[in-house]
Amino acid sequence: MGTSYKYKCDECGFEEEYFVGGRLMTKDYKKRTEEAEEELRSAALYGKYGECVRQLVKSEREKIIVNCETDLYQCMECRHFSVQIAKEMSLNQKDFTLNIEFRHECPACHSTLLRKTRGSITFCPKCKMFTAQLVSIGKFD
Repeated sequence: MGTSYKYKCDECGFEEEYFVGGRLMTKDYKKRTEEAEEELRSAALYGKYGECVRQLVKSEREKIIVNCETDLYQCMECRHFSVQIAKEMSLNQKDFTLNIEFRHECPACHSTLLRKTRGSITFCPKCKMFTAQLVSIGKFD
């Protein structure tokens, strides 16, 4: 089951719906998610994300939880929305919880994307004003 988010801007007429999360009942989505999780774990083990992350994954391999579900992101430069595979690792210990979220690059301008929080108003990708409203949230399968 996935989630759809529809944004609309009354200033310029922008309107778009984005589908995130997954069709957990389909083999295709499950396979892509599992492949992305393994790819992230392997890249971390080979040092792509630095020595600290490599050592952490190496020493705590069985305890680290990897999440590669899709989610909605927005570029803070060009305001473009993008559905991306989230790249996250977390480690829960008795005394602390460590969460690592790896950055994504905007497909439009190559700046850093930020995960979109589900606030009701955001920047419109068309007019760039703080006028795009979340007008509906739905479920899909």
